[in-house]
Amino acid sequence: MFEDSKTELYVCSVTNGNAAIAALPNNSGAFYKTSDHSIEEGALEAGVEYEFIFRNSKGVLNKSPRFTSSDIVGTPSYMAASARVEQVTYFGYNGVSGSIDAANSTYYSLRLVLDHTFGMLNNSPLMLTVPYQSDSSATQSEVAAGLAIEATKVIGRQAHKFAKVERVNSGAQLVALDNLSLQNGSKYFTSADDDTGSILVGSILRVEEPENNGGAVTDPCYVVVAHDGGALAARIYELDQPFQGVTNAEHDQCETVTEGNWGLKFTGISVADAQFDPLTDTPFVVNFDIVPNENFETAVVTESVQPFIGRGTYQLIAAQEVYTQFQNKTREVCRYPQTQYLQSAVAGATYAMFSFVIQNTAYTNVGSGQRPISLCRINIANETTAVVGDAFDTVLTSADGSVA
Repeated sequence: MFEDSKTELYVCSVTNGNAAIAALPNNSGAFYKTSDHSIEEGALEAGVEYEFIFRNSKGVLNKSPRFTSSDIVGTPSYMAASARVEQVTYFGYNGVSGSIDAANSTYYSLRLVLDHTFGMLNNSPLMLTVPYQSDSSATQSEVAAGLAIEATKVIGRQAHKFAKVERVNSGAQLVALDNLSLQNGSKYFTSADDDTGSILVGSILRVEEPENNGGAVTDPCYVVVAHDGGALAARIYELDQPFQGVTNAEHDQCETVTEGNWGLKFTGISVADAQFDPLTDTPFVVNFDIVPNENFETAVVTESVQPFIGRGTYQLIAAQEVYTQFQNKTREVCRYPQTQYLQSAVAGATYAMFSFVIQNTAYTNVGSGQRPISLCRINIANETTAVVGDAFDTVLTSADGSVA
């Protein structure tokens, strides 16, 4: 293999293509014929030499290796953007069936095995223990609350809060509520209405998360343990666990419910774009296992939603952007390894990906007659909300038939 075998990534975040190369906007690119620099927006012509030309965020032109359609190896691909999906796992009641064990004076524990940390700590996943000792008159509510509250503390002691732990209950609606003011991380909430006759000490409060998404028995539940005795809408209520949902000063989709079977709901929380540094971080999605101890005889683990890192997310594109610049060893780069990197990927944006591989077989060693192969992968990340593909799918359609 030649040393210049590498991957190149072009992050296109504005409308792409222009008939004149000199008029290409920053962060845009297009296919051009090398013979006359005319733009190509149709299928690649046999025997015609092309290059992909891209103007980066600094206004500098970048050019792919020259190639013909016969130099493309395999089948070019198009990959639509797909958001990251966080893991959701239930223990006990799962929205359909199940319950939490409630034996008296029994030691219960859950072990959280963080698979996304594999590679740390002597190549072993990080394991955390959530303990709870039931009292002499145990109930499902007590055990579920004890485990959820302790799990929140254990997770909160980590450098990154990798999941939130909430409770779910199979009970039916008692009273529909609205105008509740709930704050993430706080036990206290208020109501803009007079709910003193509906929200009582011991009430189970179910909160639709996210709001207006259609209520379900898998929405999180909290138990009201106290209030300050205030009158009417001035009353301040206290939950037994800090609210784990999104802060909402006027939540209109809440209800008190009858008590049924209890379960724990674990929802993964991966690193947000704002917390991700593509220069030092590796994209990942939170992935964990829940292992109960032997004292649980009926409660089971239900893996409801499997984690998925996504496609074309900011983190994936930004990290690849840095990686491909690190590979740049051509002579116009006066420093290697790179000490400064362009970061064209935009936090919060998603990208469709066009990808193809070209090979250079023009060189033949005179002495041996061997023909080394230099492979170069061209990736074009196309911001889905701000750009059109400018016929990228048409240019490559002769090989893959994709539609952007």
